[in-house]
Amino acid sequence: METESYSISFFGLDPQYYTNTIVGNIWNTAAVRVYQETGISITGEVHERYYVRPDIGELNGSIIFMIESKKDPHEAVTDQDYWNAYREVVEETRSRLENPSMSLTAEMVNITYFEKV
Repeated sequence: METESYSISFFGLDPQYYTNTIVGNIWNTAAVRVYQETGISITGEVHERYYVRPDIGELNGSIIFMIESKKDPHEAVTDQDYWNAYREVVEETRSRLENPSMSLTAEMVNITYFEKV
């Protein structure tokens, strides 16, 4: 099934303080609030990445926290309502992270779920 996929990357967070768990908890707190208000579930998979710049020539210790989300194609929610709920989660998360630089990628993907048998 085709569905929307979003990847948000937060740049410049202190790796001595922020971890996947901390970023995930911040995202989850915002997602729970939005779910309670709208009934729309905004999931997230948190990944830690290194930022590589060829013009520097070496890793500079800069960490990126990426959160990937996919709209459940079985949910009865419009694309616009999902986007509005997603944006609320992103804005609250970014605010709690003290407004770091960020990038957002949105794309349509084919997704297939396989149930446990």
